[in-house]
Amino acid sequence: METLQVINERIKKIKFFSMCGKKSTIHTHFNYQFVNNWSDAEKNCNDKWDNLKLEARNKITSYLHENWPEKYREWNAVTLEAKGLLKEDVLLRGFQFIKDNDLDENIYESIEWDLLSVIMESYYEPYVGVGFYTELLKVYESGHIPCGWKGKWPEGKLLIY
Repeated sequence: METLQVINERIKKIKFFSMCGKKSTIHTHFNYQFVNNWSDAEKNCNDKWDNLKLEARNKITSYLHENWPEKYREWNAVTLEAKGLLKEDVLLRGFQFIKDNDLDENIYESIEWDLLSVIMESYYEPYVGVGFYTELLKVYESGHIPCGWKGKWPEGKLLIY
């Protein structure tokens, strides 16, 4: 099991936003499509996207609750520690970029949710396996941001900027 610090160090190495606006190959299991600009990214960071991500995270907690109740009971404490690690560096940088570029707060909130969920999924990977958020991490590591879903889940495409 990766420690929270190891996962956080991996996230800290990401060059956030460095490829936004450029198309590149991303090695993910999802089909994907690039959006054209920040305006499109902001428009797609909506309730539909949030609900899909919530459903993905709920699958993790439900599985833990049903199959690993002792690990499920640790969830809140692990979440608080993970939030603290993210707020020390990564989220500060993300917030500053969003502020400097006059972007919608939804972008920041989406990134915050994703990164916290990446840490949680990675931490509990021995119990729940890899999944949705591991794939989103690949997008972030490529310098892009995931910003929505086109079509019906799980068919369809991940939207990326």
